[in-house]
Amino acid sequence: MASKDEMSSLARVAAALTFGEPDRVPAAPLVCGASHRFSGLTYGDWSRCDNTEAMVQGHVDSIDFLGLDGVVALVDLTVEAGDFGCEVIYPEMDTAHPNYDDPFIKGPGDYKKIKKIDPRKSGRMKGIIDMVAGLSKEIGQTHAIVGFVYGSLGTLSMMRGPEAFFMDLMEHPDEVKEALAIMDEVLLDYAVAQAEAGAHGVCYDNLYASQSILSKDLWREFEGEGMLKCCKAIGETGALVVHHNCGNGIYFDELQEWGSPHAISHAYVADDVDSWEEHKQKWGGQIATIGWIPPGPVAMLGTPEELEEECQAEIEIFKDGAGFILSTGCEFPPNAPLKHAKLIVEAGKKYGVY
Repeated sequence: MASKDEMSSLARVAAALTFGEPDRVPAAPLVCGASHRFSGLTYGDWSRCDNTEAMVQGHVDSIDFLGLDGVVALVDLTVEAGDFGCEVIYPEMDTAHPNYDDPFIKGPGDYKKIKKIDPRKSGRMKGIIDMVAGLSKEIGQTHAIVGFVYGSLGTLSMMRGPEAFFMDLMEHPDEVKEALAIMDEVLLDYAVAQAEAGAHGVCYDNLYASQSILSKDLWREFEGEGMLKCCKAIGETGALVVHHNCGNGIYFDELQEWGSPHAISHAYVADDVDSWEEHKQKWGGQIATIGWIPPGPVAMLGTPEELEEECQAEIEIFKDGAGFILSTGCEFPPNAPLKHAKLIVEAGKKYGVY
């Protein structure tokens, strides 16, 4: 039997997420779009998901260079919306985004334009499924691979525009729910496909389940059942269920009830506590935390000293009892200094040894 100091990255992450004791705190800042800098692709070409071979190599090289314990298959939040028909703008050096001047859904009647699609056959979702399969072949025995699905509320909001979408939730709920039901079915298949391609876990992004966006009742009404089915399907493949929510005041109790996650990647504490210490005490033994280094002010703009101090403070709060992966609270900024991602990994090795 291998000793703890011989743990692979995959074993280290698995131990942390199942509340076993790894050799050290795993470190996996969410270096997603930033991996394009290792691929030979512009950010725009990376986001189009056409060259999955280069994308796989970009992730493998970023893992090797930075020492990451795992990778999340997030490209950007327009992947699902784009495949459903939303026009996407691909800046060469910035994150892809919808065409805000010409939304796919221009009024309540347009929700009927949402049609069922097959994520396994075409589009960027297929590109990501293929990328996950390539990553599984290259690093699946040594490093954690986590698939990614942007939840149906977030995806549909991309296609309508947030302000109009919020109004539609109140004034045209039936039209919205009809579209969400179609999306939920497709996103479930997409999540399962990533798990079948070799992802050890699949992350469902439920941003709207937080005080910063929707009430608990409203979120539950529109996304609860769809997320429940998706997370159940992920679990039935044998993959771990992971959530991501970078909103403020996350509804951990709702996510536990409607998604049963092994871990949540988050930037702020749950809505029912007031500090990270309280969060650890209440939720630390139930749902593992992935986070929570502030991406902009610390991971991108902070000094190396400030970043190391932040990592040390987070490890001191969450290390005991495992259930913690040192990471950024949201995506590591794609244009941030890569040496800062490496510093996060080094801080995990320095302060996170069990």
